[in-house]
Amino acid sequence: MDSKSSISVTKFFRDNEKTLKLKWVAGKKGADREITEESIHRPGLALAGFFDYFADKRVNIIGMAEYAYLNSLDDTSRDNAIRRYLEEYFPCVIFARGLDPFPLFIELANEIDMPIFVSSMITYHVINDTVIYLERELSPSVAVIGTLVEVQGTGVLIRGPSGVGKSECALSLIKNGAALVADDVVRISQLGGSTLVGSAKMSEMYGFIEIRGLGLINVIQLFGVSAFREKQDIDIVVTLKHWEEVGRIDRSGLETAKYRILEMDVPHITLPVAPGRDLAGLVTIAAQEYMMRSLGLHAGKVLNEEIIKRITPAKG
Repeated sequence: MDSKSSISVTKFFRDNEKTLKLKWVAGKKGADREITEESIHRPGLALAGFFDYFADKRVNIIGMAEYAYLNSLDDTSRDNAIRRYLEEYFPCVIFARGLDPFPLFIELANEIDMPIFVSSMITYHVINDTVIYLERELSPSVAVIGTLVEVQGTGVLIRGPSGVGKSECALSLIKNGAALVADDVVRISQLGGSTLVGSAKMSEMYGFIEIRGLGLINVIQLFGVSAFREKQDIDIVVTLKHWEEVGRIDRSGLETAKYRILEMDVPHITLPVAPGRDLAGLVTIAAQEYMMRSLGLHAGKVLNEEIIKRITPAKG
């Protein structure tokens, strides 16, 4: 399991420069500072002089409220507030809404190597995108061999031995409207302790799928941007196995198998592979059946209950 305990400010900036529309305006020598918590900190209370619960391990974000407060102070009080705030050690500061940092901020940040960023995005979007990124980077994660696709809103992790046809199955699904998330190696992160989210192990592999005999294929170029998702919740796991390797299979569907990922159990289906079987169609049905069961509609249980009613003698 790969569980990062921290990421550097440099990595944070590099990964988010475009998505958060960031400019690094001061404190570039503090590039090696570490971010160790997934949440962010709004320093309004700190700027007002209250430091009892200061979050010194988080990205600090200054929005219009904090900026307006500093603007309301006289020059001496504002300078004192900024000096006291920057005496605390923390990873970095982002000024949202394109707010121009006060000159003293820039001066002191360069003196103490405190990275200062400016984002042109509104504060809410800066906070939201930052938290999503940090959750993904700092949450427990694991890399698994397989292909992850989104089929009609359901995240399906397709796994199986090399050469069984995982990527070919995924390509058929994509041709029928599914979306590729990751091929070959899937990075799975546990967010919030209750959700498994998959993505490509490397961003350079976004949209690429490898098909034996054809090589790498860019599904975005072939099928459009709707054929790709950057990340996806994992709802079910489908394991492809050669027919002769499959043991006993529950034909009624009453038994619910599980596949364990990061200490979480995910519904698991084993599909035998044989010439002529429409694996893409079966995976689509599996995704649809998962959605039906999540709504409380279980075909096998309904039939089983009807049979039990027929064979149970009526009382009285």
